[in-house]
Amino acid sequence: VDFAQDFFKRPAYLTVSGQLQAESYACALGAVYTFGPTFRAEDSHTQRHLAEFWMLEPEMAFADLKDDMDCAEAMLKASISHILEALPDDLAFFDSACTKKLPGFTKGGLLQRLRQIV
Repeated sequence: VDFAQDFFKRPAYLTVSGQLQAESYACALGAVYTFGPTFRAEDSHTQRHLAEFWMLEPEMAFADLKDDMDCAEAMLKASISHILEALPDDLAFFDSACTKKLPGFTKGGLLQRLRQIV
């Protein structure tokens, strides 16, 4: 392989999402999800571009838009509740950073906004 012509310009090993298998499982089980690393081959080589990240992929059989929105809302509320309980020091750090960097943010603003969600 001529890596000068290759997308990543070096050897790279990409995975496939479990979404295809999850779709068939959802037909039998109703609702399932996969959680794992995701790899994107997009032509961007900046420090802020995510070529690799972890993603939660829910699959629900026979669901409509309202079901999708309810699932997303419940997942966000559960995640935020867990973060509020398990990571108070990290949230205090982010709250401090928001206060310094974002106009109109006051101390405790991030925590207040997160608590309003749950």
